[in-house]
Amino acid sequence: MRKLFAFLALGALMVAGQASAGALTASSFGFALGTLPGASFAGVGSTGTATSNLSATLGAGSTITGAFTTTIATSAAPPLTAIQIFVTKNAALAAVGTTPNNVGGNAVFEGVANVYGIGGFPGGGPALLAVPLKIGTPNTLFTASGGVAITAIGAGWTAGTAVVTIVNTSGTSYVTAMGANGLTAGGAGTLVLVSPTKVITNVAGTLAAFGTLTLTYVPEPGTLLLLGMGVAGLAALGRRRM
Repeated sequence: MRKLFAFLALGALMVAGQASAGALTASSFGFALGTLPGASFAGVGSTGTATSNLSATLGAGSTITGAFTTTIATSAAPPLTAIQIFVTKNAALAAVGTTPNNVGGNAVFEGVANVYGIGGFPGGGPALLAVPLKIGTPNTLFTASGGVAITAIGAGWTAGTAVVTIVNTSGTSYVTAMGANGLTAGGAGTLVLVSPTKVITNVAGTLAAFGTLTLTYVPEPGTLLLLGMGVAGLAALGRRRM
């Protein structure tokens, strides 16, 4: 009889774990363009829930924001000298899939990338052009000013492999970034999603850019409490019947 109740308690633990949900406790957004240093923006107050390793959400809002500046060697993309990135808000994300590595969805992270040329710099002279940021959803944006033209072709988020195909005079190359699905069946763990953007310029050729969205979920306290009460109840019932 004791073995029976131990088996029932274990079964309750497994079922409750599968039916539980993970609440979003940490979030961050990163962006990298070509070989330039990557930008990282930590979330504060982001909301969301993961109900399994095939379904997770992020609430819309302005909880993952920030600014980042990096310089550019003029020999790499004359006459450009610096890029300043501002992230201002994000749309809601419902990341779903049929297998853990194809979990993904569309959710645009918005902002602006101010591109500076010779004679201008963040905090000093004016930007050469302001490129709208729309990362994480299929779209095509074109911006031109001061002799510089930039086209950005974006795509959605995936926990699998994001690819940017670059075709030039030397042939075709593929630049990739990997996501990762570390969620459990109960929705706890870390989900890393990546989003590719092909950046076509008239001064530096074609570049690969990637957004990275990292979301961490933990079981909700109420779920853990109910689970503990259920297991304790089964154990107590087993002792009384013995």
